[in-house]
Amino acid sequence: MVDLFHSEKYKQAITTNAPHLIRYLTAAVLLCKRRKQQSKSNSSSDRRLMKNLINVMQDCEYSDPIVQFVHCICVKFDFDGAQQTLLECESVLRNDFFLCKQTSLFMEEARVFVFEHYCRIHNKMELKTLGETLAMNPVEAEKWMVDLIRNASDNLDAKIHDGCVVMGSSGTQSIYEQVLDRTKDLNMRSATLVQNFSSMMSDARKEKAKQLAKAMRAMEE
Repeated sequence: MVDLFHSEKYKQAITTNAPHLIRYLTAAVLLCKRRKQQSKSNSSSDRRLMKNLINVMQDCEYSDPIVQFVHCICVKFDFDGAQQTLLECESVLRNDFFLCKQTSLFMEEARVFVFEHYCRIHNKMELKTLGETLAMNPVEAEKWMVDLIRNASDNLDAKIHDGCVVMGSSGTQSIYEQVLDRTKDLNMRSATLVQNFSSMMSDARKEKAKQLAKAMRAMEE
């Protein structure tokens, strides 16, 4: 259904005639992540599905807590807004005829979704803060995190220490740290380039002045 709804013909039909179906498309994209993980599918397919979903959202004015939740995470990077909409999602799901039986599974996948994106920015999180972000109390957050680490694949490099979740415990740098390391001497490099360019321009002007003076002397003679 996900691939079908992402085809151009169905995409136009959804955005123009049935925008409410975006709720079910959003839920299906999040829920199918679990099936793909169980089948050991790579993450590039997940990213493609999410990118297509965002494109559909941007072409349509429809919104509800489920749609807004993904929009907060993937477009606005607003984790506070995502926290609020996640609380609203549970109520919406329980009252939706087609999704009510998937409420628990959706909430679990939504929390994993938040956690994945949150970890791309932070490499250390207090359980209290993580619990608030995931709409859980600290005790529930710690139990949830322990279960996630225990059941996750080898790609999840995390541990709980002193009331905090520490990512990259084996020494792997986060994306944020990698960007900092690669750009920390960018200002110095830029200054060096400017200085070298200024020196080249100065030498060129001096050489041009010498040639002009030489030409003037030749004309006077």
